Amino acid sequence: MDEGMELIYNEHIADEKLKLGTKYEKLAAMVFKILHQKDVVIHDLKLRGGEKKTTHQIDVTVQSKGSEKSKRILIECKDINKKVGISIVRDFFGAVSQIKPDESFIVTTVGYTREARNFAEDEGIKLALLGEFSEVDWGGRIKNIHLKMNIVVPNTPLIEFVPTGNKIKAHTPKSCSEPKSVSAKDSYFYDKEGNRKDNYKTVLEPVFRNLNINKNSNCKIKGFHPFDDLKYILQDGNLIGIKGFNYEQSFSLVVEENIIGVGEKIALMVFKVLDGTIDKLIFKEDIDKWTFSTEGEVIKKEYKE
Repeated sequence: MDEGMELIYNEHIADEKLKLGTKYEKLAAMVFKILHQKDVVIHDLKLRGGEKKTTHQIDVTVQSKGSEKSKRILIECKDINKKVGISIVRDFFGAVSQIKPDESFIVTTVGYTREARNFAEDEGIKLALLGEFSEVDWGGRIKNIHLKMNIVVPNTPLIEFVPTGNKIKAHTPKSCSEPKSVSAKDSYFYDKEGNRKDNYKTVLEPVFRNLNINKNSNCKIKGFHPFDDLKYILQDGNLIGIKGFNYEQSFSLVVEENIIGVGEKIALMVFKVLDGTIDKLIFKEDIDKWTFSTEGEVIKKEYKE
């Protein structure tokens, strides 16, 4: 077995001694589980086709679970340091022709001879490569996404309450238009009996939320907003009737730049089907969530707190 692939198996699945080729088969089973997470993926299963007498050992089997239409995929794995020849493809076709799966794959590390590719194409067997990831495999892929966002945010508005002239209590208040910073959460409107009603935030926020739509950073909005009903504010012991407010709202431009780095994830393997239907990087996070049951099924790991 390739040293890199064996290291991947030992570190991310189990550090164990297995017969030649078994670790590669189990890595392939992991990959097909990642591709078919809703299905049952089993390593090393013996199957017969229909009423056939011959039993075939299948390296990896994918079977649908709980669906009305059953699906079956057969996978033959060859961990060899040379191209797969026509004899291997022909032997696997013997099992495929009897079991009649929906799809069939041969997975190997190096490649296939021309005769093997031609025979597989004739018989509808898909040929794939599964090997250790290298930096060359980033070619043609998106490694980083540079994201630049221009965000227009509202500044704190300036508000001037416009009194009606209605005043309750005797002494003369200071002008309502005198500049003053107040907390919108802790300042309240009142009714004419002096009962506390909604705070400034509850009343004013919806107004300015509507003003902030589709504005740019060079925009400054001025205007008058009337209240639907008369409100009162408490100032210097007096209840002052307010019919609305003048406002001035400006905006600022905030530029945010982010790099979404797919390349920061640790890619372990590359799985490619020669017909171009699948070309997938297998990351550490993908492998680490799966393990094998005693029956050879690929299952999710159980994490104990």
